[in-house]
Amino acid sequence: MKIHDTYTKKDLVKIIEELQIPNIDIKLTRYDIVKELYNYWDEYGLDFLENENQNKKLTIKEKNNIILKAKKIIAFHKNGYIIERSLYNNFQEIIDDCNYISQYGDISSVRRAIKFINQKYDLNINCIIPNETKELLDEKEEIKKSSIKGFSFKTGKFIVQFD
Repeated sequence: MKIHDTYTKKDLVKIIEELQIPNIDIKLTRYDIVKELYNYWDEYGLDFLENENQNKKLTIKEKNNIILKAKKIIAFHKNGYIIERSLYNNFQEIIDDCNYISQYGDISSVRRAIKFINQKYDLNINCIIPNETKELLDEKEEIKKSSIKGFSFKTGKFIVQFD
């Protein structure tokens, strides 16, 4: 029995909270959490941790490749949407890259790149965003909306002294 390497500390903490496994300090390192989970292996049926994490779609190499494509599109935006000044040869290459990276909407640079292309060319390329990421983005948006900066106007006498 060995916990597969595709499970990050964050994934393991989420599993601990969902299964309500007691007496495991989630502030420990991943290595220590793994050691603690072995104590509860049979009791909570943690055999599924031996298999690859199904929520992890990308390797680090693939993720870097996707981020690189998104950065190329963002650079195209920063160059004023002029193909001659970009790393692209034609508009179809840009659309192909957009369609390829749109599957990975959980990466912020992908969302940003797709937004730029959609706004400029009135396209409707949708980013596929996992529910967990969508909930986090919605929560951030609510925080942003609730903290709107206001203008306060005060009248009266004010004394300013300089030393």
